[in-house]
Amino acid sequence: MLQFIQRVQTNTWRDLSKLTKTTQITTIEVTEKKTTENARLENPLRDDVAFARILDAYLPPQIKERAEGELAALCEAAVSEQVMDWIAEAERCPAQIQHWDAWGVKKDELVTSQGWKYLWQYGISERLAALPSLDQEYEGYGRIIQLLKGHIYGPSSATSGFHLILADGVAALLLSHLRESKIDKSTRALFQYAYDRLTSPDPQKGWASGLWMTERGGGSDLTPTETTATYSPLSPDDDSKDADGFPLGPWVLNGLKWFSTGTEANMAIAVARTEKGLSAFYVPMRRAVTVDGAPTTELNGVRIRRLKKKLGTKPLPTSELELNGMRGWLVGKEGKGINEIGIVLNVTRVHLAVGVVGYAGRALAAARAFAKVRKVARGTPLSRVPLHMRSLARAHVAYRAHMMLGFFVTALLAKSEQQKQPSTPAVLELVPKSSQDASCLLRLLGSVSKASAAMDACSMTQCAVESLGGVGYLENEEMAFNVSRLWRDAVATLIGEGTVDVLATDVVKVMKGKIGSYVMAAFGRWVKATLPSKESLAPEAAIMTQQWAELQTAISKNSMEYLTMNGREIMDRVCKLSTGILLLADAARDDNPVAIEVARRWIRPTTLLSGSSVEQELMFDQQIVFGNQPTWLGEP
Repeated sequence: MLQFIQRVQTNTWRDLSKLTKTTQITTIEVTEKKTTENARLENPLRDDVAFARILDAYLPPQIKERAEGELAALCEAAVSEQVMDWIAEAERCPAQIQHWDAWGVKKDELVTSQGWKYLWQYGISERLAALPSLDQEYEGYGRIIQLLKGHIYGPSSATSGFHLILADGVAALLLSHLRESKIDKSTRALFQYAYDRLTSPDPQKGWASGLWMTERGGGSDLTPTETTATYSPLSPDDDSKDADGFPLGPWVLNGLKWFSTGTEANMAIAVARTEKGLSAFYVPMRRAVTVDGAPTTELNGVRIRRLKKKLGTKPLPTSELELNGMRGWLVGKEGKGINEIGIVLNVTRVHLAVGVVGYAGRALAAARAFAKVRKVARGTPLSRVPLHMRSLARAHVAYRAHMMLGFFVTALLAKSEQQKQPSTPAVLELVPKSSQDASCLLRLLGSVSKASAAMDACSMTQCAVESLGGVGYLENEEMAFNVSRLWRDAVATLIGEGTVDVLATDVVKVMKGKIGSYVMAAFGRWVKATLPSKESLAPEAAIMTQQWAELQTAISKNSMEYLTMNGREIMDRVCKLSTGILLLADAARDDNPVAIEVARRWIRPTTLLSGSSVEQELMFDQQIVFGNQPTWLGEP
């Protein structure tokens, strides 16, 4: 973080003192009685028990030891005053369109705040899109490290992290073609250049990418796409170039994208219709031109009609884009655009699943910090109010469940991407050794984890809003405790990269459709191999076994139409089954009593007949929320 700020303070970038213009005002000092000690966010590496257990479970000890310094520094920076100031700047000054210059010349340029730019650049410097660099350093565990960092930094990125997610997904698409031998020399050179930029850890070289799919006629369904792409190569004497010196592509795109990232990116992957059907295209954002004898650049046949007004993700520019003669390059085969976009979504959905749980984790961290210092009736610490702690404990159980599922899917993604497996296995070996089984699980659980995490994260952040009372409802200038921002940003993941219903439909298709028998068989083998056989966990394992049997029966006995109508229920059952098994495996590895209690509460149906004392249950609730810390009771 210090190195990044020092670079910002050089002549290359504006001085941080110019980040926000301030006005001198006269103030009157008012002395108020202090009612509570100020709450303070802690470093997540020390404060978040679920995060610590993920590190222990998914990383070999030597990899964890090497990564802890880098992770600790990011965790500290993510809750630092400097980053919070950048978030505040980004929230106060959302993107705008500058339609005209001072001389009345049409330009339609997108202007974003300096704070938002700094957050995006800092994310690049933390290698949040630089998977090749992380993989090389961490010997095959780069994807896990990357998502751990994304989980922490996402809530602090003021939604600039979405650009890093798209950069990573588009890089995966380009890499899939760079590994082929069929692409021509010029296309290879272009894709390699873009891939190197998208995965660069240098803020001055790193790129952002757009993903332009949605149109007025459809949302997640791309079949109504009206944007067209026509093959019309440049004439031999036309040496038009993009902003980076590459020839402009032979395809010309025309149409309207209804809900898209803006023109602040360096390139985009756009879906358009050709004579052979929906196809994917690489489109550079800007092209080289000469104005009054001086070289400069202009937008490559695209303009922003307007920016969308949204409930959340306000610093992130979301636009209606008009494509008029935008030149680009075909990606993959003509008419196979859905397959190409699928490669991007396989990556970005995993990011969103882990990232939105990060938003919930940050909100719950604020709730924990508040509960430690807040006193209520008769001076009772909020951390000793049984109902309050029960509500927080319920949210933390869900948080742990989705952490386990999100990083299990991350590990599946890592296995599918690696050309050779890491020499040192993780502490908790959950991923099938069979690459085919791992691919089947990734195809199923990628959709499950993203949709279910989005739904439950909204509930978890809502719990944090409630737990802070009126302060939780406010749009606080102090960004560390603006949990309303976290809630409204989390809601966006219910829609982005596929709505909940679209993903539930996909889950049914995967389990019942053409590959259904392979997926169900692979899932069954994983259930059998992963369920712990410890006697102490036998009742919970029996529940999981029964749930799996019921799910198999439901899939085999019912029609595709009936299952699709009940898609959310099917998806929820897959989620509960997967997360329950993962929580049991996590508890069994070290017999941690709190981890065992978390698994039991997630798996067993709620009952009011437990017979436990209030003090005993309060103790477990406090341990689930705060961990084994000597100060979490909030004793006077």
